[in-house]
Amino acid sequence: MDTSHILSLVDESFKFIKAHPKLSCLVLFGWSFLETAFMLGLILPAEKVLILSSILVSENVISPVSFVLCIWGGTFLGYEVSYFLGYFLGEEAIGKLAERFRVKGEKLERVKAFVNTKGELSLLFGRFIPVVRPLLPVVIGVFRPNFLLFSVFNALGALLWALYYLLFGNLIGKLISNIIRYKFVGVILLLVLFLTYLLWRYYGKDKKNL
Repeated sequence: MDTSHILSLVDESFKFIKAHPKLSCLVLFGWSFLETAFMLGLILPAEKVLILSSILVSENVISPVSFVLCIWGGTFLGYEVSYFLGYFLGEEAIGKLAERFRVKGEKLERVKAFVNTKGELSLLFGRFIPVVRPLLPVVIGVFRPNFLLFSVFNALGALLWALYYLLFGNLIGKLISNIIRYKFVGVILLLVLFLTYLLWRYYGKDKKNL
């Protein structure tokens, strides 16, 4: 899928959520599911939709309970589906499928090494690593661990994932609110950050200029 089409889909999804907050659960569930099922997260990352929606939670447009439950349900079921994909297709077929998504064998090997090292704990923390997240459940499925144990850790990991976005959106919402409330301080802060970025670009990447 073309990148511009994905960005357009993200924008339209957010506009729909903003216009119809009572139906936001459907969109949040759908994005969370698609990102984690069938390795689609490699081309359909849900971060932007979730971050923008989490800010709406901080503004009391969306219910925080609904936000958490819908993201939890989508990402939990997405991982369950991907587990069986890896379980039934096997390592060779998953490798070929990954190639269609332009994923190099090295990345797949890194995810396998991550799963081997962390075991079930990879389900708690692997979601927070962009490259690992969409590949993690299918790789675990290839190893065919106990499904009940997988589901328990999957449920816990999905909950952490949803709560992370809830907290992140709340912090961003407060930051924006404070910048609006204290305009002068906000402008100064933004200028300092911008100047810091320019200095880093100018000096940090070219040591000869020092």
